[in-house]
Amino acid sequence: MARFDRSIQVSSTTSRKRRSGCLGCLPQLLLLFVAAGLVFLATIAVFAPWGFYLGGGFHMLPYWQGWGVLHSKTGNYVVYTYFYPQPSSSKVLPGPSVGGTGALCTPRGEIFRMRLGGGMRRGIGTNTDGEKINLYMFYWPAFAGNLTADHRPSVEFQGKWQNPNIVADDHGSIFRAFSPDGTVDRGHSNKPYPGDVAPVTLVPGSYSDFKAACSASK
Repeated sequence: MARFDRSIQVSSTTSRKRRSGCLGCLPQLLLLFVAAGLVFLATIAVFAPWGFYLGGGFHMLPYWQGWGVLHSKTGNYVVYTYFYPQPSSSKVLPGPSVGGTGALCTPRGEIFRMRLGGGMRRGIGTNTDGEKINLYMFYWPAFAGNLTADHRPSVEFQGKWQNPNIVADDHGSIFRAFSPDGTVDRGHSNKPYPGDVAPVTLVPGSYSDFKAACSASK
């Protein structure tokens, strides 16, 4: 019986040590996350300081998010963008490059999750006002983007900063990406290039703002 009691005590002591050991790891993990975040911000500050001024004025986190409505002939499409500085994929003429995520709401109320990319001219300073910016987005489902062969719809926007907004047009990409009934064009139609061009103004806002505009546009 004494041996049994001692076994229980040893097991209980070991369990407490394991639990306290796990709890002791939390501050270390927190410090690692903070350190990684500081390194990221320092890298952006050195190589892409304009990221802290996207949309005008200084902000602590180097990103910009916004939404807008495209009034096409076949209905209203609501777009959401969230982007930040990222290394340029061009090895010949590398310039300020952005990456991120986006979303596109069709007149049918269908929402497509998108991957976003784009860029601006070389030599851009911290004042983005008046600077040209190009963005593109293509379908990228959550948790299965790499497994999806068909990334339609894809759209693009060409415009410039009018801080705090981006004033642009879709270069006919909505016309080419969708059928008149708002379904994705799978390439069976013969459409002229660039087709009908729809203007759009992206204003600062959250994904919740986008969802509300999507619901209102049905």
